Amino acid sequence: MNGRLRQTLEVKVAWPLLWALIFTIPWEKSLMVPGVGTITRLVGLLAALSAAAVLVWRGRLRRPNLALVLLALFTAWSGATYFWSLAPSATWAKAATFAQLLVMAGLIWEFGSTARRQQWLIAAYVLGAAVGSLLTLSRFVRGLETYYRRYAAAGFEPNDLGLTVALTIPLGLYLALQDRGWRRWMWRTLTLLAVAAVVVTASRTAFVVACMAFLFVVWTWRASDQSQKLSAAFLFTLLITGPLYMTPPPARQRLAALPQELTQGTLHNRTQIWKAGWAVFRQRPIHGVGAGAYPESVRPRLGVPARPGHRYVAHNTYLSVLVECGMVGWTLFLGAAAVLVVFVWFMPPLERSLWAVMLAVCGTGILTLSWEHRKPVWWIAAMIMVVWARSFLLQEKRP
Repeated sequence: MNGRLRQTLEVKVAWPLLWALIFTIPWEKSLMVPGVGTITRLVGLLAALSAAAVLVWRGRLRRPNLALVLLALFTAWSGATYFWSLAPSATWAKAATFAQLLVMAGLIWEFGSTARRQQWLIAAYVLGAAVGSLLTLSRFVRGLETYYRRYAAAGFEPNDLGLTVALTIPLGLYLALQDRGWRRWMWRTLTLLAVAAVVVTASRTAFVVACMAFLFVVWTWRASDQSQKLSAAFLFTLLITGPLYMTPPPARQRLAALPQELTQGTLHNRTQIWKAGWAVFRQRPIHGVGAGAYPESVRPRLGVPARPGHRYVAHNTYLSVLVECGMVGWTLFLGAAAVLVVFVWFMPPLERSLWAVMLAVCGTGILTLSWEHRKPVWWIAAMIMVVWARSFLLQEKRP
């Protein structure tokens, strides 16, 4: 009887809440809950509480993998930097965020072990990104700018929203390749929304990684039928030509300036911020300045941003971790990433194609964004863990 109740609690409460948590990630900032924060924070809290009840009832945890252990150590080290941080309150807040992300990854590890649930979690992110894309396109149609001639869902910065939905492209095409009937066209339609949203954000980072996302099509070309190939070709054409028809002249000029910015420019002053961060790192190379303390650490060199309410962040995840957590934290963070690469290598061909592209897309996107504390990065890491574990166990059982 107790086992049946526990199973009911998992299937009817904990698992649906975990699915809802992933679904809300791509549009979380567009719906705030008074006294709580984003909708994702509320759903995440409920998911964690219900999962804790299931795990206590079960009386055991699934044995963690090496990547999860390294992320746990990274989270612990981030919290330890509070004791020497240049901005203790910011460190406390960021360490708490890392702890919440670790819980999310742990829940996926515990409850996402089957192929069916992994498909549902991928679908949750794609459906959530469709909501974020529709909110972005709605603002574009109504002329509600986030920045000058750039658009994003309410609460989002265009670069963040652009990368968030660009990650949908290989996921949506993967689901279309796996599904049958009308659902295949549903996933392609949702991918179309993501492509359109990337275009109207006028984010150069999102545009580059969206182009990279179509490497999944190249990788799976032989396994694709005619409709998949034609759909992918149409979507890629829309991405390349979309700025000519969907974006106003200032946004087109911004995208067109990408080659010059890469070769001769400052990437919208990012190189200056990187130089300041590197100088700070050389002063505290081992233990860092404290998680979340990058803005405070570079303030003596860069001053205060001219735009009210803004602060200088690293605009590069790898540099952000290096400066804030030093070589110790950076080694743990990249160590976890290296383990994930190994996990992907041992997956079956189709899954390897998807998650290798996802790692490449995400790893490139975070070169110009401080995303070490963003949910999509940790969701991708957790998904690679569970897909690898299922694939590895299946390979072990083969004679």
